[in-house]
Amino acid sequence: MYKYIIKRLLLLIPIMLAVSFIVFFITDLAPGDVVDIISGTEMSVEDKEKLREEMGLNDPFVIRYFRYMSGLVRGDLGISLVTKKDVFQVYISRLPATLKLATAGTVVALSIAIPLGITAAVHQNSWRDSGSMVLGLLGLSIPTFWLGLLMIIIFSLKLGWFPSIGNEGLISVVLPAITVGSGQAALTMRTTRSSMLEVIRQDYLRTARAKGVSEKVVIRKHALKNALIPILTVAGNQFGIAMGGAVMTETVFAWPGIGRLIIDSINNRDTQMVTGAIILTTMLSSVVILLIDIAYAFVDPRIKARYTK
Repeated sequence: MYKYIIKRLLLLIPIMLAVSFIVFFITDLAPGDVVDIISGTEMSVEDKEKLREEMGLNDPFVIRYFRYMSGLVRGDLGISLVTKKDVFQVYISRLPATLKLATAGTVVALSIAIPLGITAAVHQNSWRDSGSMVLGLLGLSIPTFWLGLLMIIIFSLKLGWFPSIGNEGLISVVLPAITVGSGQAALTMRTTRSSMLEVIRQDYLRTARAKGVSEKVVIRKHALKNALIPILTVAGNQFGIAMGGAVMTETVFAWPGIGRLIIDSINNRDTQMVTGAIILTTMLSSVVILLIDIAYAFVDPRIKARYTK
């Protein structure tokens, strides 16, 4: 198990190198730079060029990239070109809001997806199955920003039940979590249905029924446990994506998380902040996926035995 974890953590090194280069390269292709954002209209062209020279923006791409990577190797993600704040500290200050939203959205998704997926599988080809599939297709088809705006109009502006923007207590996470969770639930529900359909036809479930075990126990204790691995995979990946910042949701609800930080930094041409935030997000997402892989061992004893060899 320990060797497997160390091997997966070492794989983060080439991933970080690739991610940093791609992000740095793409942001360099964008028209304009951070000087155009922070200088305003009153600064002369000569002063702008002087500022670019002081910030090292006139250096070739390769030099700027290796200068950044030399700091990254030492654990220094740099200073924001706009706010002059430490990138790591800014990221950490935004992380709790994103964790809160990602966790709440995943809880909402699993609360919807698993019951609907089990119901659809147990009652295959019935109206319950068809209804669940329709809900799943709707969840996949409805744009996140449209659903978020619709919920703000109904539950915030019309009914006044929930705040429309910001992160002020648990009540403020309800609408963003439902918005994030609805999209996650659609895919997780379809995965639950498919996985359960493969399991409920197995011989050991027929044996359990023949021994007099109730249908509820057969489904919940035996079938669901053996169908969990694909569900865990999808749920973990969805959580990792939400950890990366549910960009549209955070923008619509003015949620102070990682996604909004990245969008604001891209708009400000803040290369240091964009690159650092995406690198840290990639690391967190990789760790989440690793934890999901480890969780397989607690679900399936066969996988645990393979880890311990």
